Amino acid sequence: MQDVIFFDQRPRPDRDQTPRERRYYVWTVGCQMNISDSERLEAALQGVGYSPATRPEDASFVVLNSCSVRASAEERILGKLGELVRVKRQHPDTKIVLWGCMVGPNNRSIFADQLPMVDHFVSPSAVDEVVALAPNPIYTLDEPALPVRDWSHPPVSVHVPIQYGCNMTCSYCVIPLRRGRERSRPLAEIVEEVRRIVARGAKEITLLGQIVDSWGHDLPNRPELADLLEAVDPTPGLLRLRFLTSHPAWMTDRLIETVARLPRCQPEINLPVQAGSDRVLKLMRRGYTVARYKALIARIRAAIPDISLTTDIIVGHPGETEDDFRQTMDLCTEIGFDKVHIAAFSARSGTRAAEQEQDPALAIPPAVKEERRRRLEQLQEQIATERMARFLGQTVEVLVEGESKGKWRGRTPGNRLVFFSHPADLTGQLVPVEITATSPWSLQGVPQLDNSVNAQSKENGLVKAR
Repeated sequence: MQDVIFFDQRPRPDRDQTPRERRYYVWTVGCQMNISDSERLEAALQGVGYSPATRPEDASFVVLNSCSVRASAEERILGKLGELVRVKRQHPDTKIVLWGCMVGPNNRSIFADQLPMVDHFVSPSAVDEVVALAPNPIYTLDEPALPVRDWSHPPVSVHVPIQYGCNMTCSYCVIPLRRGRERSRPLAEIVEEVRRIVARGAKEITLLGQIVDSWGHDLPNRPELADLLEAVDPTPGLLRLRFLTSHPAWMTDRLIETVARLPRCQPEINLPVQAGSDRVLKLMRRGYTVARYKALIARIRAAIPDISLTTDIIVGHPGETEDDFRQTMDLCTEIGFDKVHIAAFSARSGTRAAEQEQDPALAIPPAVKEERRRRLEQLQEQIATERMARFLGQTVEVLVEGESKGKWRGRTPGNRLVFFSHPADLTGQLVPVEITATSPWSLQGVPQLDNSVNAQSKENGLVKAR
């Protein structure tokens, strides 16, 4: 998935009438998949009669949704569990669940022996199993919960998992060990879920999978991601459709053509390359060469000239030489990615790369990893600066997501962040914005709205007092 995100539960009002025994607290570390799982869990817990708490000591049911992609993510969760020891002493009836990628298939965790404060360990994405552990439900769910925790303020964009697990054997990745083999959700189930989400106010859907373009190969008749996009694109009320994260081995010409043709599919593809050296790609077990990757990029750009390309790169993989790293820098310069998610290699127990790092001849010193990461970040900042500068003076279509520091925040079709000022509440609307300033990470602009649009906003009560 894309870059690791640390997502703490956002404050929201407690429901004063709900006693502590029917309050929950969810704390999440991880990628978009983990965030989506937690959103669905919170919706389900509210459906069985629970209300959110803003502090773990105010809840009888505490769930930590964990990540194992990097050591820092695990350390963050372990630190939070250490804090919960005090809560457990004060309230011995508190049930604590460790959920997510720190727990493997069959609810087994290599951390179990060192975490006596945890009552239950639950494998990733098993929302129903977590809900079943809640000690004091008063209702049962009439239908599957959607990945949205609060429908009183519908989110503009919602991530919908379409596949769980991974069949790849990349040297550095612990996901297959923790999430198990790939399991695709049925097409009809996904289409119906998207319909329900959009009908309740969402405008943009992002389909999620560890290797999203391999979706469907384990289902009857072996549908492809292109088939799913065809089925979701006509959803009434849907404005934009995206997907991530792709793998070069599964990106087909048919999928590229489908993205280019469908009206709601956005011109953005996240295609992790991980390294620009064939030797390192082989060590990583990625299954493609640099030449094959560049040929794929050329086909994508030929079919979708305005495509926004993002990628993931790991620096400091065991065995990476300075020459290998320079080849990665050269590849980034040649392709000109719009965004690069950069990580220094972090050994994960049980992976082939973790074994390789035990060899002094292959291990990369931490200082070298960090130095390479900084150099690549500096290069990408230069590239991003040039690519974003192209939009100066242009008018772009922005889907407004909400407010941020006194301005409206939204994204272009290519998923570039845009900020602008306007007196009306434009959340969820497509707004033309003329770009007046650019930076490597975002755009600033002025909305191009005529008086009729402003008048309609006032008529609908959307003008906010400032």
